Amino acid sequence: MRTLINIKTIVLASVVLLLASCKGNKAEVAQPVALVEAKVVTQLVQPLSIERQLRYPATIQAYKENHLAPATAGRVEKVLVDVGDGVKAGQLVAMLDRTNYKQAKIQFDKVKIDLQRVDSLLKVGAIPQQQYDAVKMQYDIAKTNLEFLDDNTSLKSPIDGIITGKYINDGEMFTMSPAPGVGKPAVVSIMQLDKLKLLVGVSSTYLNSIKPDMKVTVKTEVYPDKEFTGNIEKIYPTIDNMTKTITVEVVVANPYMKLRPGMFATAIINVGKGDALLVPAFAVLKQSGTNERYVFVYQNGKAVRRTVEQGDVFEDKVEIEKGLTAGEEIIIEGHTIVADGQAVVKK
Repeated sequence: MRTLINIKTIVLASVVLLLASCKGNKAEVAQPVALVEAKVVTQLVQPLSIERQLRYPATIQAYKENHLAPATAGRVEKVLVDVGDGVKAGQLVAMLDRTNYKQAKIQFDKVKIDLQRVDSLLKVGAIPQQQYDAVKMQYDIAKTNLEFLDDNTSLKSPIDGIITGKYINDGEMFTMSPAPGVGKPAVVSIMQLDKLKLLVGVSSTYLNSIKPDMKVTVKTEVYPDKEFTGNIEKIYPTIDNMTKTITVEVVVANPYMKLRPGMFATAIINVGKGDALLVPAFAVLKQSGTNERYVFVYQNGKAVRRTVEQGDVFEDKVEIEKGLTAGEEIIIEGHTIVADGQAVVKK
């Protein structure tokens, strides 16, 4: 019995000691830890004169593109060109079955003779004006029908260019079905490639800075070390309500066919000199999981976190559009290890 009492006493004492130990640990954890004063390097924010360049991604397109097709279905007698062939405006590229054209030609020739006859009779007063007008109407209808059939059975290129697609072979039926990769009916596709265009979506903020004929530098992924020169040929009259951009058409000469439609490119537009607040790109930090950008400003011996809005990039510097003013100091060394409000000292 005595042994049992001793065991209980020992257990109770152990519990008391354990609780006392836990209370001691809690007291130690609750003690605040003072932030150590960090050593930093700062830089004065000042406006700098810059050559402002606008950079926008774009896809190179043919300057002109045509998908030739007749207005009605019919048998293709002969395609006179192949992919890669150069053609001139007005050149015949394909012939369709001309049976209907030949019949229309016979009818037109007949009505033409009738018109000549009634014209002579009208001049001598042998027939009334109404009779002449009726024949003239038949002539006009026959002429329009003949021209329509001629245009739709002898396909001619409307532009100087290169054949980039051929979708029908000799003797096959043209059914008005969309051609592969074109999305619309076509016998052949023709592109003008001696010059090309880029449709660039420029922020409407710069609407007053861009003008027709302005020089544009074009760089591509295919030729990373080469620059191509273009010009603004057209500025579209409306602003996209969703993106707040205005479409600018840039035209680039392509005499040696180095550039091809479908290439990804960057259009660089120089809109002139101006002042901007530039800071080292590495001084701007990004909040994890968001698009927030921020810097640390040196104020009264403390590091103060400041949210900023970035503008254009200039090599190893970025423009700060909002969040900083000239004359402030930002932390450019030690900024990755300080906290908002932490005491700091300049090195």
